[in-house]
Amino acid sequence: MTTGSSPRVTGLLLLFVLASSAVRGDAPGGAITWRSLQHVQRTLGVTRHLWDGETICFSNSQNVIRFYPGRRKADVNGTVVWLNAPVEGSSTNSSWRWAAVDLDLLQLAVLQKPSRDKPKPLRVLLDPGHGGVDEGARCPDPLVKEKDLTLALAKRIGAQLKEAGLHVDYTRTRDVTLTLGARTRLARSKKADLFISIHANHASNPEACGVETYVLPPCGYPGTADGSRVCGWQIGNRNDFHNTLLGFSIHRHLASIPETFDRGLKRQSFFVLRETSCPAVLLEFGFLSNTNETRRMLRDAWQSQSCAAVVDGVLAYARNVKTLDRTVAEKRTRDAENNERWRKHLAAQAARAAAEAEAQTNRQRAVVAPSAVSLPAATRTALTNAVASASPTLQPQGTNTAPIQIDALLEFYTPDKVQ
Repeated sequence: MTTGSSPRVTGLLLLFVLASSAVRGDAPGGAITWRSLQHVQRTLGVTRHLWDGETICFSNSQNVIRFYPGRRKADVNGTVVWLNAPVEGSSTNSSWRWAAVDLDLLQLAVLQKPSRDKPKPLRVLLDPGHGGVDEGARCPDPLVKEKDLTLALAKRIGAQLKEAGLHVDYTRTRDVTLTLGARTRLARSKKADLFISIHANHASNPEACGVETYVLPPCGYPGTADGSRVCGWQIGNRNDFHNTLLGFSIHRHLASIPETFDRGLKRQSFFVLRETSCPAVLLEFGFLSNTNETRRMLRDAWQSQSCAAVVDGVLAYARNVKTLDRTVAEKRTRDAENNERWRKHLAAQAARAAAEAEAQTNRQRAVVAPSAVSLPAATRTALTNAVASASPTLQPQGTNTAPIQIDALLEFYTPDKVQ
């Protein structure tokens, strides 16, 4: 009956909707798509892993990657990278798993083989943070204002990028107030290929130190900072893979500067990252709340090394961006094909379930009680007595045999044979 088949069809339709959502990617605030330990090993091209009781390490001839169970922190070839979701489970019972989004970003953007191609002649927009009435962070002794330090660093980076053959623009070249919206609009009006926002950090802890690089979190994932909320899709999410390549390319050079503490490649939904249509990063060179680090940032040697590191990172990105364009396009084609196959599979399942339900309904309608035969009263009485006095072999043995035995009696006692 239709009332019996409805829940099953409804369930399959619900499965179809949920599965279609899953293959498109993790929805904001939804369940995470995971990859198993075996899947990760195949993807990374490693045949074994090392568990030391605190971390799990994958390695081959090209890469060494270390994870911290229950944490978002990872170490990729000596550089700290913060994941979008913490790894879970244990490698001892094969329950260890890793978020699919992090595996994709690492595989395509972070672990990309260095290219020797000539750098693509990109248009870079440098954004010295703060300015004008907005001084940003400051160190009282020695007196340093963030707006002045960021402008000085931006000009040094820009000069070196121009020498390398890239086109450079600035959101500001003097001490003026500039809104965040104005900075992102400049990126669009200048047709920038890259947006690099330059900052210095500040913390309540005067001992805090080190360099941080920020890119935008993928849709549906929180930022690295504790308490960060999950955001939906933003304009900057068009460039998730390119953001990661740019961020890692720069950060690994910055973190390698002597005396530098590596705080990692992180993710946060800063305005200039989420509202910029081109690949974008935000750099925190050091802490003005730390007097010793402030003094180090004022040294010409440190500024020269730091600016050169940013330039090296940008050039590395410019050499590898064509390869990333191709691999990302290939991935999206594969994803679209897989999605289409999965939709067809679910549609075929739903069609088979509907056909089965209809056939069951038809079978139930076909099962009816035997038709009553119109017999004279005397004949009906004789038939009743004959059935009552019949041998046990003629007694009904269940719903399957009773109709056959009665049919035999009805055939014998047809009207033309009754005397």
